Amino acid sequence: MSQGCCRGWRVRISESSGREQATGYQTGGRWLQKWQQEMRESPLNRDTGVTNGGKTTLAKKLQKHLPNCSVISQDDFFKPQSEIETDTNGFLQYDVLEALNMEEMMSAISRWMESPRHSPVSTDSRSTEEIPILIIEGFLLFNYKPLDALWNRSYFLTIPYEECKRRRSTRVYEPPDVPGYFDGHVWPMYLKHRQEIENIMWEIIYLDGTKSEEDLFSQVYEELKQELAKQKYLQVTT
Repeated sequence: MSQGCCRGWRVRISESSGREQATGYQTGGRWLQKWQQEMRESPLNRDTGVTNGGKTTLAKKLQKHLPNCSVISQDDFFKPQSEIETDTNGFLQYDVLEALNMEEMMSAISRWMESPRHSPVSTDSRSTEEIPILIIEGFLLFNYKPLDALWNRSYFLTIPYEECKRRRSTRVYEPPDVPGYFDGHVWPMYLKHRQEIENIMWEIIYLDGTKSEEDLFSQVYEELKQELAKQKYLQVTT
């Protein structure tokens, strides 16, 4: 890999219930510590959290304000409904890794890493002198081990049960939620995935999803700007 491909910054975003929503996604993340020896200058973040916690909204706002920024959404890699398993209650098992084509998502990430300055998932036409940034948002990013080596900073958005249920009831899903789906599948799977990440050794920054969109954006944006400034300083001094 050439030096010109090495200077990318990646952000991962995840949520506990990642089916496509008419209103968009939500945001969470982790900061890349090391990809390969030659990619030490490539920042990357991962964000995750409870369903309807605000991850996609945050990711898209970060993309709008950060230069040379791309976004990959885990929701874009769901398998067709015909391939989704059902449990004994008849609930479609969307909130599991088996419902996703993770190999395709990893391929999309690899393509960005090979040429971050010319990524098809970037909407930014600003100066290519800026460090490339990749935000990856989804609902099961901390639970997929092949992703573990990629990130610099990780965010996890949380909201209480009642607020989560209220927000989900206002969303339009395809396929739509059946009665009892939130309590019978969505919330139990979130608790299961949350328990799994309790044993993760790297630092996860937990965000309060009940805060305003502007407050969440300001916190993460300022942190990422500081990290980018450090990366630029290291590039100049090395």
